[in-house]
Amino acid sequence: MIRKTGKKPIRGFFQEGINDLDNEHGNWPLGNMAMDSALKFKGYNHNYVWGHGAHTGKHMGAVFPDAMRWLWRKKGGTP
Repeated sequence: MIRKTGKKPIRGFFQEGINDLDNEHGNWPLGNMAMDSALKFKGYNHNYVWGHGAHTGKHMGAVFPDAMRWLWRKKGGTP
């Protein structure tokens, strides 16, 4: 859907664990890798942070200050 839809003026920060869910609905890390690729393809201003565990509050809590600085930086600022 990202690849086939017009680009929107947004920026996104994503946190994921490489050992997140893998169940009958799919593999979340692989799905997020595909989304990262689609966002890059469309030229979106986004950032993915990967951890070694699952998608947890512990990991996001550790990267939250950097996520907020990245999201709220001035337009054209260093990623």
